Amino acid sequence: MFVGGSVASLVRVRRTEPGALRDGVFLVGLAVAFGVQFVEGVRVIAHSANTDAVDGIAVLVIVCFLIGISRSWELVGGPTTGLRHELGTMLIGKRTEPEGLEAPDQPTPRP
Repeated sequence: MFVGGSVASLVRVRRTEPGALRDGVFLVGLAVAFGVQFVEGVRVIAHSANTDAVDGIAVLVIVCFLIGISRSWELVGGPTTGLRHELGTMLIGKRTEPEGLEAPDQPTPRP
């Protein structure tokens, strides 16, 4: 029901903000995750001695947790440092501020 309501909301918002493709991909991924959880749960109920389904659920929980941390960081406005930025910094050796995290202006000294 959550994914259905979110898709309806996304369709409504998409009319005014055409750049909402990322949210659509996120919702599709969420629906797939819910489907995999359901299938793995049925496998656990049907064959309780088989640990493969439990392992699948555990991996899925960890992946969802990491995605949740990433989305939370984005929502609170944390700096966007990506792997590409950090590797470039390591290879070039020049530290630049990531997008959205500019260095503060230096106050002018008083005479």
